[in-house]
Amino acid sequence: MDQDERDVLSRVCEELPALRDEISGHSEDKARLLARIEAEAAARRPILPLLAELLGTSRDETRQALGAGLPGAGAGRADEEWFACPDGACDRVATTVPAGPVPVCSVTRRTMRRQ
Repeated sequence: MDQDERDVLSRVCEELPALRDEISGHSEDKARLLARIEAEAAARRPILPLLAELLGTSRDETRQALGAGLPGAGAGRADEEWFACPDGACDRVATTVPAGPVPVCSVTRRTMRRQ
């Protein structure tokens, strides 16, 4: 997987719940496209072109926009404990409060591994 795909997978994994909420208020086409993105991400296949289609941007614009976050995503995370992608497919690092619940990968629904 190239670095652009790793980056987009990291962002999608981190912000998938917010993205689902955002898309729920849109058309069925967008909901189906998001479901396809989730399936492709879980299978560890490229999702950048699909995400660009969902957002209505070019591949490069999508990559650049990821720095600002996906639509509906918010800020603010505890930073006491760190967890990584369960199979190392992306660079997402999730944080939680000490002794809090272990984060789960939004794409595969597997428990993330402690760093």
